[in-house]
Amino acid sequence: MLKRAARCAGLPILLSCLGACAYLPWGKDASGDDTASPQPRIAVKVTGVGSTTAANVRAHVTLGSKPCTTAPAYVRTLARRAEDEALQALRAYGYYAAAVAVALTRDGDCPQVDIAVTRGERVRIRTVDVRITGAAADDTGFMRAVGKPPIEVGQGLNHQRYEDTKALIESLGLGRGYLDGRFVTSRLRIDPQAHAADVEIAWDSGRRHTVGTVLINQQPQVVDDALVRRFLDFEPDMAYDSKLVTRFYSALSTSEYFQTVEVRPLLSAPEGDRIPIEITLTPRKQHKYAAGLGASTDAGIRGRLNYVNRRLNERGHRLRGELRASMIEQSLQGAWEIPREHPADEWLSVQAGVRREDLSTFDSIGTQAGVSETKRRPWGWMETRFVNLNWQSFDIGDESRSTILVVPGLRWNKVTADDALYPSRGYAVDFEVRGASEYVISDVSFARALLNVRHVYGLPWRLRLLTRAHGGVSWSGDFDQLPPSERFFAGGDTSIRGYDFQDLGPEDADGQVIGGRYLAVGSVELERSLSDAWGVAGFVDAGNAFGGDGSSTGVKVGIGAGVRWRSPIGPARIDLAHPLDDDTVVRLHLRIGPDL
Repeated sequence: MLKRAARCAGLPILLSCLGACAYLPWGKDASGDDTASPQPRIAVKVTGVGSTTAANVRAHVTLGSKPCTTAPAYVRTLARRAEDEALQALRAYGYYAAAVAVALTRDGDCPQVDIAVTRGERVRIRTVDVRITGAAADDTGFMRAVGKPPIEVGQGLNHQRYEDTKALIESLGLGRGYLDGRFVTSRLRIDPQAHAADVEIAWDSGRRHTVGTVLINQQPQVVDDALVRRFLDFEPDMAYDSKLVTRFYSALSTSEYFQTVEVRPLLSAPEGDRIPIEITLTPRKQHKYAAGLGASTDAGIRGRLNYVNRRLNERGHRLRGELRASMIEQSLQGAWEIPREHPADEWLSVQAGVRREDLSTFDSIGTQAGVSETKRRPWGWMETRFVNLNWQSFDIGDESRSTILVVPGLRWNKVTADDALYPSRGYAVDFEVRGASEYVISDVSFARALLNVRHVYGLPWRLRLLTRAHGGVSWSGDFDQLPPSERFFAGGDTSIRGYDFQDLGPEDADGQVIGGRYLAVGSVELERSLSDAWGVAGFVDAGNAFGGDGSSTGVKVGIGAGVRWRSPIGPARIDLAHPLDDDTVVRLHLRIGPDL
């Protein structure tokens, strides 16, 4: 009997559970018809203040978050509360003398709240007293950053600017290693009668932490940790700065060794006055293959194949190979690279290759083997020392010769720009000197210097002024023995537009260009951006190569205009140029490459 009663009592419970299950979303798509559409909400209309202040009032009024179906009695209750909420929102923007009138109306089937604001006089910042004590008081970088806080005398009061000022101090403190920093005083005093506010902030930085242990975790290890530390390029126990984290990341991510780089300062686990830094690295693939196809008016259609072995061993040695082919040049180059003291930009390189050129002014084929080393120098300069052994066979003018040269040289270069691909301000300087002597294997003695300077200057109205100058001088006791690579020529996309590539220079008795001892070329270009991607430009190029055994052809001038496109890989230029000494010629010039 009891069992039967239990079964009867359980039946209603079972039926209730089954009925409830019918309301579960079995197999229903969230986008289906059974999904409830969001209900319209009560509108809050604010007048009498600007859009930013009005948005803050709407955000504070509770009624604006309620659906139109809210019970009328509850709507009236919230409408009475809306006055205090609106006044509180207005005070955040300094309107302590404001008055509001709240009216409840209807917009169709939905209630609407109309809030009319009479702002009154706004509270303004009367004084700002920001005091820094502790080690940060002697930190020039820190004091410069807090010298112009978000809140200033004369501003209309905005409580958020006060909070932003405190947040700025705290974030700068953490970023520069003041982990013990604290606010001794932080007050915002409001005087509604005088419509004035006084800010008083006192922050004690405590001591400044230094860089502690750098923990390196390679997963798996592919190069020596000692090499990784040389990329970091910092002194032990130097003052901590969050910019170091960015610098470490940049140096390691551009090293070609690592696919992912994570640099994490352990701010929550300092070692006394020192902040440990943990670096986690995963390697790139050891072998890299690449191919490219392009075109320019100097070289025509060109292609390349590249191979890189990113790490021959744990010491970080690299192997590179490149095959290039165009209508005027074909080359095969290889290099073995060894990282030096600062491997981010200092390398020892052993190179070898073969190259053939077929131009309207000369033909040549040659091989080269050499050693070069790049070193940092003061004020941002890079220095490259090199020694090359060259053999060249060439036809130029009516001469056919071959030479062997041992060419030592020095090269200095510096690039400063506010943007690597599209600078609005910056310059680049390259200066090289090299030579050879008949007393050291070479067939001819010579000395040569070449200077290239490029400058970009931003102007109003989305204009840029681009200038460049190329100057060269050489000396040789036997000019006709010099191979074309050691003579000067002008003309082409990066020289004097309106003329073919290396088609200008002194000429022999038959009118064939044979190159010169000196080079002087200048260019002025004015560019106007039309949009983020497109622009137009006008330019004047002038100069030539002079001296040597040939007859001078005088100063050549090319003028023209072109279109600029900001491609993902750098500026693309399409120019039409006209040489002033030939009324019948207009040449097209195409080039992709950085301005500097």
